[in-house]
Amino acid sequence: MKLSLLVLSVLAFVSFGQYFEITNDTGYDIYYVYISYSSDDEWGGDWLGEDIFADGETFIFDMEDYDWDLELFDIQLVDVDEDTYTFMAVDAEEYGAPDLDENIFIVTLDDLD
Repeated sequence: MKLSLLVLSVLAFVSFGQYFEITNDTGYDIYYVYISYSSDDEWGGDWLGEDIFADGETFIFDMEDYDWDLELFDIQLVDVDEDTYTFMAVDAEEYGAPDLDENIFIVTLDDLD
């Protein structure tokens, strides 16, 4: 019985994972990724740190510590040429079903600001 409850708990956590999965299909390396609440006045820190988000790669950005249910998010990527790709007021609830691949962004040159 306890094992069944543990398995159900793990499955519930996996099913409602709070993350954004972003694929870089721009043709350029991304040097900075900013994700913040839409209500914030500033972007905050770079989510990549020392990493470079190479063209063709996919990164998963863990949003577990964020208020997923009540907030909208802004996402901005900055490439090697300092071009930006910005998504404003993203409703995270629309991206909260990993089994439906709804939390996946594929960023292309069409998304260039």
